[in-house]
Amino acid sequence: MRNKIKKIMQMAFLVGLVISPAVARADQNEADAPRRVVSMNLCTDQFSMLLADKEQLISVSRLASDPTLSVMSEEAKAYPVNFGGAEEIFLMNPDLVIAGTYTNQTTVQMLRGLGITVVQVPPVRTISDIAKELRRLGKVLGREQQAEALAQQFTSEIQQLIDAQPDEQARAGVYYANGYTAGDGSLVNELITTAGLQNIANNLGLKGTSKLPLELLILEDPQLLVEGTQFSDKPALAFELLAHPALKRTLGNSGRVMVEDKYTICGLPFVTQAIGKLANQATKLGAQAE
Repeated sequence: MRNKIKKIMQMAFLVGLVISPAVARADQNEADAPRRVVSMNLCTDQFSMLLADKEQLISVSRLASDPTLSVMSEEAKAYPVNFGGAEEIFLMNPDLVIAGTYTNQTTVQMLRGLGITVVQVPPVRTISDIAKELRRLGKVLGREQQAEALAQQFTSEIQQLIDAQPDEQARAGVYYANGYTAGDGSLVNELITTAGLQNIANNLGLKGTSKLPLELLILEDPQLLVEGTQFSDKPALAFELLAHPALKRTLGNSGRVMVEDKYTICGLPFVTQAIGKLANQATKLGAQAE
């Protein structure tokens, strides 16, 4: 009996040696994780709400609760709001502030001068960068397991959308207020091509956010018009081109699709919802071509 107990204890010790490094790392990550995190940027707000422990995140920006700009506007209501001022954020006593690279640099430098760690997140312009940013911020927040799970799920969903692309790529034209489009190098362009559509801005050699004259748009004969959010139901000069009779004739019965800006302003895992909406149109147009 004594020998049996001894063997069990030896086995338990060996198992402990095997699993203890992983446990130690997890414990260490938790110990090193910031405990009072403030986000002061619309995109970092949503990254933070996705990744951080609820008690860990203590404030998000005022834009986070705007349903026209934030996919997580309802979740944001659970957090105190900040207006991006160095003084108000300092008084929250954070040990980590997450900001965008275009966040007011004076504020960022003041916070750093006060001894507060500030991590800045650049605009996410590619689909692959979404998974990278999830993992990077997961490490910063001490939430690597949660980040890895989200990154893998996102990557899997993107691959499923790519696998479902139709053989025939319909021509899509992105047209925003004041005649702007989204070409190569923009996140919107990646969403369109991932959905299995051909972005006519690329045919015209347009890069990023560029002006697209209505005449050129019509000459490219789009089968689908991709529009953004119209922030008012009242007539506005900025949207007059979208109601032009020549554009209506060009589109015929193919129609339009509205992809809300909140899905494209920030490079977040929620872009799969925008791609899915575009992919449905791509499938319909592909079926018509056959």
